[in-house]
Amino acid sequence: MVRDRIVTRRFRHGRLCFLDPSPVANFDRLNKVHEWLASGEEIKVSSKVEARLVKDEEGNSWFVKRYVSRSWFRLFLVLLGFNRGRRVFFLSCRLKEAGVKVPSPSACLVSSRGLHFNSWFVCEGLDAGKDLRNHFFDDRFDALGGARSAMDKTAAIVARLHAKGFVHYDLKWANFMVGLDGVFYLIDLDGMRRPVLGASRKMCRDVARFVVNAREFGLSEGDVNYWLCKYARLRGVDVADIKKGMAPFYKKIVRKHRRKYNVSL
Repeated sequence: MVRDRIVTRRFRHGRLCFLDPSPVANFDRLNKVHEWLASGEEIKVSSKVEARLVKDEEGNSWFVKRYVSRSWFRLFLVLLGFNRGRRVFFLSCRLKEAGVKVPSPSACLVSSRGLHFNSWFVCEGLDAGKDLRNHFFDDRFDALGGARSAMDKTAAIVARLHAKGFVHYDLKWANFMVGLDGVFYLIDLDGMRRPVLGASRKMCRDVARFVVNAREFGLSEGDVNYWLCKYARLRGVDVADIKKGMAPFYKKIVRKHRRKYNVSL
């Protein structure tokens, strides 16, 4: 199992977990880990998260996401042992074990300075990759072998994810990344859960989210139905049941997008 290979290194004000080999494996001081995590190209910054692409000495790219715990609620969760960087790292390991295509996890760090707690998640960087949305608008999936090929691969990822009991909760096209080798990956795992109650219903919401993007962007209705049929077949359920289950979520998401993005679905 992937999780059996995890190494834990404790510092006075932090704890580092990594899968060897990892770009942070040779750091024996916390400040050196911090320096490496803060290097590289900044690709996203907000009050809650910061994302970077960092290259190691061999030129390999790594995606680094920093989670800032500013609210008292977040601080309380951290004190109880719940933090986002660690959660996403171990979740990524579980997904890899389940055969779900996600970028390979590498490390997570939790550190504190007084009442300020931060956590980081590190995985392989797909810096030269492109998301599904951009592939569609660039050439209508020609570089991926056509729309049906792209729908086959995304349906397989979603079906595998759901078959293992996981729900993504934000299954938009931008969260499917295609590497230079043509491999499809599911990214942005922050909201992902493995619900105990109502899992099938929540999976239908995932399906609705994907289909809303497909129709917003102008994918043909034949290709939309092809994706739904492919997903249903891989899950071993009737496509009519999938359409019925996703209908209320589809309507709700469309209403939200009409207000927010002025789409004409």
